[in-house]
Amino acid sequence: MGIAPRNLAFVLLAGLALTAAGCSSGNKIVGKWKLASMTKDGREEKAPPGSEAAIFEFTADGNLNLLLDTNSLPPEQKAQMEQDKETAEKMKKGMLLGKYTVSGDTIEVSPTGKADGPNLFGKDKEKSKLKFEGDTMTITSEKESVKFSRVK
Repeated sequence: MGIAPRNLAFVLLAGLALTAAGCSSGNKIVGKWKLASMTKDGREEKAPPGSEAAIFEFTADGNLNLLLDTNSLPPEQKAQMEQDKETAEKMKKGMLLGKYTVSGDTIEVSPTGKADGPNLFGKDKEKSKLKFEGDTMTITSEKESVKFSRVK
């Protein structure tokens, strides 16, 4: 779909990290979230193409699913998805990305490896920091920070 694998990997990792927060934060994380902004090395970065259609669904049982809102895709990517109806249906239903654990404000994410396609995370486990402000969540790693907005 044209999303740079490294950028998408961090966005997905951040999404996994957000899932973890629900376990210790009164399930604030449970629900659906969209990417709001990204910062790398202190500078705001443009979100990866197609990320506006990515929905991160955090379930009460600690799973993170990636869903795709095909109506939010740019026209050229929407046309591609319309041609590949099988992939579009899979993405609308969602794809399991991983599991998580939380300790204080630190989350540890373990990819499941069960999603179609390659493992996007590059490591077996990843730790990040989590912060909630109303309907906004921020996940921060050593060099990157991603903000998500709750889908209502």
